[in-house]
Amino acid sequence: MDENTDSSNATKTVITCEPTIDINYVATLYEHLKGALNANHEVEIHAGEVTKADAAIMQLFLAFTLEAKIAGLSVTWVSASDAFIAAADLLGLAVEMELPQAA
Repeated sequence: MDENTDSSNATKTVITCEPTIDINYVATLYEHLKGALNANHEVEIHAGEVTKADAAIMQLFLAFTLEAKIAGLSVTWVSASDAFIAAADLLGLAVEMELPQAA
């Protein structure tokens, strides 16, 4: 997991996912997402390189997107791989997470 903040205007948090995101990354991802909520900035998520994502990660992303929506924060899925979308679809979370449609 990589988190970057746009330094030009410091109004955006960027979350970039590793190719394999599983239970081992939940704590790290949680900290990045919590930081994004606390920063109260627009959030961009890059999940285009994901080849494997497990249920714990999907549930965490769902909780984050719902919490961000309540806080009035914009969450943009800049990219989401077919594997990422399929994992979310399998759990019935893709629509609620507002993921793009699989190619």
